[in-house]
Amino acid sequence: MRVPGKRLWIKLYPLDCLQGSIRYQLDAAERGVWYDLLNFAAICAVDGTISDKDSRPYPHSFIANRLNVDLELLERTLTKCAEEGRIQENDNGIHITNWKAYQSEYSRQKPYRQAKKEKQHDPEKYVAGAFGKHVQR
Repeated sequence: MRVPGKRLWIKLYPLDCLQGSIRYQLDAAERGVWYDLLNFAAICAVDGTISDKDSRPYPHSFIANRLNVDLELLERTLTKCAEEGRIQENDNGIHITNWKAYQSEYSRQKPYRQAKKEKQHDPEKYVAGAFGKHVQR
């Protein structure tokens, strides 16, 4: 189910996932929780922060239930991620430290693509040479 206005995807680099530090810092179950935390942070109200819409932290028991993992596994993963600088936790929630690295240029460039698309389909905005022989008046 897609949540309107929420991020539809996050960026992950396969090489970093397979050969980076996360591979030896976290065991397989903890890596699964880490990737779930990234996905959860993407759908929360504040980008990159796991909290409710009023910027209050979710209880760890709620997050564990939501991610369908044991509370002990979540706690262990959060501890390791905090030690490695992947997250910071405070009174506003769990913050993914390097959140922008998981974002795409796609969103930033979307307005430019949209403007170009609108310009291409408006014959009144024809610029000589921009559309070649395909524009008919």
